[in-house]
Amino acid sequence: MSDSPIRKPSTGPVPNPGRSLIASAMIGLIAGIDNLGNGLAIAALLFTGPLAAGLGAGVGVVLLSAAILALLVSLRSTQPNSVALVQETGVAILASTVATMAAGLEDAPEGVRIATAFAILGGSTLVTGLLFWSVGRLRLGRLVRFFPHPVVAGFLAGSGWLLVEGALAMVSGRHGLGAGIAGLAAPMVAVTAAAAVGLAGLLVLAMRRSDSPFAMPLVLLAAALAFHAGLPLLGVTAEQARGWGWLPGVAGGGGFSLPVPTEVLALADWGRVAAALPAMVSVAVLGMLGLLLNVSGIELAQGESAQGRDIDADAELRSTGAANLLAGALGGPSGYVGLGMTLLAGRMGASGRGAGLATAAVILGGLFVAGWLVSVTPVFLTAGLILFLGVELLQEWLIDARRRLPRTEWLIVLAVVLAIAGIGFMEGLALGLAVSLAMFVYSYSRLPVIRGRHSGAELRSRVDRSPAASLHLTGAGAAIEAMQLQGYLFFGTAEQIVGPVRDRLERAGGQMGGQAGAQPLRFLIIDFRHIKGMDSAAAGVFRRIRNLIGAAGATLVLSALPDAVEDAFRSCGLDPDRDPVLRRAPDLDHALESCEEALLAQSSADGGGADAPLLRHLEAMTGPHPRLADAVAALDTLHLEPDEVLIRAGEAASDVFIIGRGRVKVQIALPDGRSLRLRTMTAGAVVGEIALLLGQTRGADVVVETPATIHRLTAATLARLEREDPELALVLHRILATTLAQKVTLANRLIEQAAV
Repeated sequence: MSDSPIRKPSTGPVPNPGRSLIASAMIGLIAGIDNLGNGLAIAALLFTGPLAAGLGAGVGVVLLSAAILALLVSLRSTQPNSVALVQETGVAILASTVATMAAGLEDAPEGVRIATAFAILGGSTLVTGLLFWSVGRLRLGRLVRFFPHPVVAGFLAGSGWLLVEGALAMVSGRHGLGAGIAGLAAPMVAVTAAAAVGLAGLLVLAMRRSDSPFAMPLVLLAAALAFHAGLPLLGVTAEQARGWGWLPGVAGGGGFSLPVPTEVLALADWGRVAAALPAMVSVAVLGMLGLLLNVSGIELAQGESAQGRDIDADAELRSTGAANLLAGALGGPSGYVGLGMTLLAGRMGASGRGAGLATAAVILGGLFVAGWLVSVTPVFLTAGLILFLGVELLQEWLIDARRRLPRTEWLIVLAVVLAIAGIGFMEGLALGLAVSLAMFVYSYSRLPVIRGRHSGAELRSRVDRSPAASLHLTGAGAAIEAMQLQGYLFFGTAEQIVGPVRDRLERAGGQMGGQAGAQPLRFLIIDFRHIKGMDSAAAGVFRRIRNLIGAAGATLVLSALPDAVEDAFRSCGLDPDRDPVLRRAPDLDHALESCEEALLAQSSADGGGADAPLLRHLEAMTGPHPRLADAVAALDTLHLEPDEVLIRAGEAASDVFIIGRGRVKVQIALPDGRSLRLRTMTAGAVVGEIALLLGQTRGADVVVETPATIHRLTAATLARLEREDPELALVLHRILATTLAQKVTLANRLIEQAAV
C-alpha cells in the first residue's frame, strides 16, 4: 500500500549507525514489496475494461516511476532516510478521468485510447512536478497549509470513494457505479467481487490487529497462493480462470514493457488530454498538500525523539518536483515521501540514504518479473487491495473525522464526498471551496470589530485641566463618542459599525425621533490604530456613516488612519482633508483633546478657562476657604516661554507647581532619541506633587508648550508654614490631596476602560 498522509506519527529509538546498513536493506525489502503490490493494483485500476491491453505497460511504468521517486528523493531530500512512494489518492482521481476519456473514445482504435491514458497519467505527473518545483523555488510551501482542512479531508475521503468505484470497475469491467452494480449480476463477476470484499475485510482486520510492516504483504501472498492452489481442486485451468475474468487477460512474460514515447505523442488524443487538465491540477494540489502533511508528520515525530531536526519543506518540494518531472516524462504516476515508511526507517535504525536506495533497487529487480506477476495476480487481489485503500481513506477522513471535527466542518467533508460521488470530482472541489469560503466569511463576520466604545464623559484625553473645565467635560463630554476598531474590515464586518452609530444618533434629544433630553452627538471619533486593512465594500460603509454624521450636524474624526485605509476612502469619494464633515487626528488622544477643546471653547462654564486667576482655579478645586488668598500669596510666580524645561527627569523633587496660565507637557525620552508625550497640563493643573510628597526623584521631563505663568510651592515654604501657620499649611495639603484624588480616579477609569 502506498503511504498517503493518513498514518499517525510515531517515534522510536535513536538510530544506531552500526546497524544502519541492515536496517536500510530491510526497509528496502518491505517498501519494495509494498510498491510491487501497489503498482499492480494502481495499474489494474487505470487500465481496466477498454484499456486492459495497456495493463502490462501500465505496471512497468508505475514500477519504474516508483523506483525513480525512491531513488531521487533519497539522494536529494533534506531528510536522509526518506522513502518516497507512488501515492494512490491522485491515481484515484485520474482513474475516473481516464475512464471518462475511454468512454468518449469508444469508437477510436485501442492504441489511441491507451496512448491517451498514458498521456493523461504522465501529464498529470508533469503538472505535479512543475507545481512542486515552482512552489518550492518561490519558498511558498508553508502558504499551502492554509488550504481549508475540511476541503482537504473531503478530497481524501472523496478519493477513497473513487477507489471503491475503481475496485468495482476492476471486477465488473464497467465504469460508473450503476453499471458496475448491474455487472455483478453475472455469476463469475459476483464471485470475484465477493472474493475482493473478503480480502479487503481481511486486510482491515490484519492492519487493525498487527503493526508489523509484513502483515499486508503476507496476507496478499497467502491470498494469491490460496487462489492458485484452489484452481486445481476446483478443476479449473488458468485459461478458464482468465476467460471468467478471475485472472488478467494478458499473456505471461518474464520481463516488462513500457509505453513508447513517440507512439504516445503520435496516437494520443490531445484534445481529451487538454480536457483532463483540471483533474491534473487537482491531483497536483492534492499531492502538494499530502507532501506537506507528511513532512509535518515527520517533523512532529522527530520533535518527540532525541534526533529531532527541522525539515525544509521548500527543499522537499523542489527535490520531489524534479523526481516527478522525470517520472512524468516516462508517463508514470506521481508520488512523494511516505510518512509511515520513513518513520519505520527511523525506528529500525536506518539513518542514512540507504533506505530509499534499497527500496529503488528492490523495485527495479521486480521489474524483470513484472510481466509474470501481472499474469498470475488474481483480479480479486488487486481489486481487494484497491477496495481496502478506499475504505481506509473513507474511514479516516469521513467516519473518524466526525469525532475530530466540529459539526459544521464535518458537514463540509460530507458535502464534498457526496458531490464527488454524485456529480464529479471537480464539482466536489468547487463545492468544498465555495462552502468553506462562505463559512469563513460567516464566522469571521461574527468576530467583534469594535474594540471599545466610550463616551467623552468617560474617556478623556491625557490633558490635565482646571477643575471647572473637567467638571464641564463630565457633562458636556457625552457629546463625544469614541469608537475603537480592530481586525480587518470587509463587507461582512464593517456593517457592525453602522448600527451603533445610528443608535447613538437616534438617542440624541429631539433628533431622528430620539429620546428627549439625551445629549446630541457633536463628535464621533473612529480610531483605526488596530485595523490591519480594509476592502472597498467596507469603505462604502464608511461613506454611509459619513452621511449619517453630516445629516446630524456632527463631525467625524478619523484617528490613526492607515495609508491603506485612506487610499480606500479616497477611492470611494471620501477625502479626509477637504470634506467639512471629516477631520483627522494622529491618534486617539489628540482626537479627544481637539474635541474637548472645541466643547470648552464654546462654553463659559469652565471658570474662565486659561485666563482665570489662580484663586478661582483653587476655589473650583477645594471649594471656598478664607485662607485661599493667603495660599496664593505663599506661592512664587514664574513666567516661562515655550520649550523651557520646568522639571527634568532624575532631579530631586523640592517643589510643586500649579499652572496659572498656558500649557505644559509631560514627556519621557525614548532610546532612539525621540520624546513621547505622556500628558498635557493646562491652567489649574498641579505638577510634581507626587514626587515631592514621596521624596522621590522626578520621573519625567515637564516642558512649556505655550507662554505660561506658573506658581511654585517649595518644600522649604511648606515646611515653614507647617511650623508657623498650620492652618495655611493644611489648606495647601488639601489642594495637593484633592489633586492626587482626581488623578487616582482618572487612573482607575483608564484601567477599567483598558480591561473592557
